Amino acid sequence: MRVWATACLLMCLSASANAAGLFGATHPTLACGDDAVLRALSAPAPAGMQTPTARATLIRQGNCHTVTPDTRWEKIANRNGLPLMRRVPPEPGLPPLYFMTGEIAPLPAAPAGPTLPASARDAGRAPLPDTEAPSPDATAHGEETRAITPPVIVQPVETPLSSDIFFKTWGFQKLGSLILTLMLAGAGAWVLVVIVRACRRMIQRRRAAKICLEQVDRHRPMLARWHAQAQGMTARTAWDAQMAHFARMTLVPALDRHGLALLWPAIRKGVEAHMTTQAARGARKPPATPVTPEFYHPDMNQAQYAAFCSQWIEKAGWETHPPLATGLGSVIHCRRNGLKMLAHCWIDRKPVADDVILQGIREKTDSRDSIGIIISNAPYTQDALLLGRKHHIFLLHHEDVFQFASGIEVPDVA
Repeated sequence: MRVWATACLLMCLSASANAAGLFGATHPTLACGDDAVLRALSAPAPAGMQTPTARATLIRQGNCHTVTPDTRWEKIANRNGLPLMRRVPPEPGLPPLYFMTGEIAPLPAAPAGPTLPASARDAGRAPLPDTEAPSPDATAHGEETRAITPPVIVQPVETPLSSDIFFKTWGFQKLGSLILTLMLAGAGAWVLVVIVRACRRMIQRRRAAKICLEQVDRHRPMLARWHAQAQGMTARTAWDAQMAHFARMTLVPALDRHGLALLWPAIRKGVEAHMTTQAARGARKPPATPVTPEFYHPDMNQAQYAAFCSQWIEKAGWETHPPLATGLGSVIHCRRNGLKMLAHCWIDRKPVADDVILQGIREKTDSRDSIGIIISNAPYTQDALLLGRKHHIFLLHHEDVFQFASGIEVPDVA
């Protein structure tokens, strides 16, 4: 009997202690697993700022549940000014939740009375006599009271799924957007740098070419003497060597003084063409009374043969310039009705070889004339004929010049 009394006392003390540390909601309210979301939902928002869709999204993201007053909660921590509570007894799948401080209140302690288990009551108490049995009216009143007690309604709350990609990857999305923006900005900057460098290089090339042309014009008398000395030679290598020497001693140092020496290979071809033209024009002025023989004879020199060919071209209706002596022969520039023709004259006792043809091809390319012809008193070698046909250069004898220039007959040699 004494053992049963001690057990009942301990159970009453434990129940009283548990009731003293339990809390309940004062009215149906929201409790969330995220304190920031709970504050956002509980804070008064201006009208129209918090739509039902946004509120539902916050409830789902914050793992919020609707709590009714009939549930009991135990306080386990206090974080950021909000109590963190857990369900008593625990409910599977329901984590600890944050409550607003004003939405919960301590539950009253249970009345301290000995509560014996049913077996103890049955063992320690004799059965009631029939006179003490409950009356039917009392039984009916108790059943009516139990029937009036309102049922407990637990509202189901949808637990947010862990597969909310937007909520979990918003940081990575911002990082990806930042990386894409940086890539586009880098590509645009690279294209801009390439364009600026190309424009700068073009301007520098024009400046370098202008400097070289000024030096050529300044030293034209000397270049003319060098060109005249190279006329008697049968190869162009002498004049090429003179141009290379002039470029090495005069042009490249002039460019180096302006920091443009590295651009010489890019402008070399154009400068050398201008140098050859200026030197050929100033090498030898035509005499006041040019020799224009009417008939051909084998003892003609190169100047007389060029004048002889020029007069036949004029008789065919072309406007001609005075012949210019080159390393191999002479050059006559002709024009008629907007059409340009370059005639290369060469007199020799041996058959015309391919070096003369190459000289005529180079002169036609430099002058950009429409028609190129080579006139000679000697026959052409087979290699010369093939080379002229390949580059569309007409190889003529001086007896065929008038017919070709007047358009009566075009010989089938090119």
